[in-house]
Amino acid sequence: MSQPVPETLYHGTIFRIDRIDVSKGRNNKDFGRGFYMAMSRSQAIGMMHKKYRESMIRRGNGGEQSPFSERLYKIEINTEAANSLNVRYFEQADMEWLDFILKCRERGGTPHDYDLVIGPTADDNTLLCLRTYWQEFYGEVGSCEAKEILLRNLEPENLGRQCFIGKQDVADRVIKGFEEIDWGRL
Repeated sequence: MSQPVPETLYHGTIFRIDRIDVSKGRNNKDFGRGFYMAMSRSQAIGMMHKKYRESMIRRGNGGEQSPFSERLYKIEINTEAANSLNVRYFEQADMEWLDFILKCRERGGTPHDYDLVIGPTADDNTLLCLRTYWQEFYGEVGSCEAKEILLRNLEPENLGRQCFIGKQDVADRVIKGFEEIDWGRL
């Protein structure tokens, strides 16, 4: 089953964005290396706050002012272009979704040919759960039993939804525009 791509998505970050550049995405993420957008404003704000906290921890936060600021971007999508692409849509966090994120996180880069991937966002406990899985605490890696335990521990019923673009030419065609917006007001 596939769903239409929404007209408006959000991206929360601590960096100023002048241009969407998919190569700046971090490696070994849910759907691969690329640019991620949240389906909801509140989810993007949560990611923005998380990135800010992580930057402060890395700096040691010795009372000094952070060089980063929390930024929320509203992204307008060319839905006609987006819906004509090779889109992988995960309706729920199930075993198929789990196999996909395991592949992307294990291999790194973007180990698939989809232009867009839409589906649940793995939560803050994801990395811990994945490490536990890869260290065989849930059972043999790759076994149905181990993956079922991993999927339960990821608490799929509490996950937000995200949209991923891993190719620059796709980002250039699909993203009509973006602007930084005030995240403090609704």
